Amino acid sequence: MLLPGLIIGLTVHEASHALTAKLLGDWTSYKMGRVSLNPFRHLSLLGTAALFILYFGWGKPVIVNLYNFKRPKLYYFISSIAGPVSNFLLAFAALGILYLNPGKYITIVSLSIFIINCVLAVLNLVPVPPLDGSKIWPCLIPGLRPTVSAKWSLFWIVILVIAFSTHTIGKIISFALNLLVPLLPIESLETLKELFY
Repeated sequence: MLLPGLIIGLTVHEASHALTAKLLGDWTSYKMGRVSLNPFRHLSLLGTAALFILYFGWGKPVIVNLYNFKRPKLYYFISSIAGPVSNFLLAFAALGILYLNPGKYITIVSLSIFIINCVLAVLNLVPVPPLDGSKIWPCLIPGLRPTVSAKWSLFWIVILVIAFSTHTIGKIISFALNLLVPLLPIESLETLKELFY
């Protein structure tokens, strides 16, 4: 049921990073074909497989070279936050459709888009690599560098897996959903209960 939202959410999320970076002066991801709404350009084989094993997944990360920006820290922040912002915009677009009281199948797809994009937006604000929060917050906090050494990437992935398995991340997501789900119209809440409870 959540697959449409996941495919759309991940695709728009990664394409938003790539497009924003291109508009700000870094063409690295554009040359790699990442300014695209073709989901196969953004889905990671490992990240997709992890969905069925770890119950969370990820897209293929967009490569951004902040040294191609005229204002590296500011533009890196904008290109990094573009992904979560695009997810929030998708979620609220889906919410708008739900208030139009569409048919059952459009309601199910819109609910999928709303839930998954709320989760993606909030999750990517967590300051743990490879999530976007690890790039966003160092751009806002004086004295921190918005780059992570590649040799530490495996370490951070292990930390992220532990955070998921101990429900630490789950608590953050649950808190956000508890704030956002009540925004749904009553008819959509009833459909949501039928599907997931």
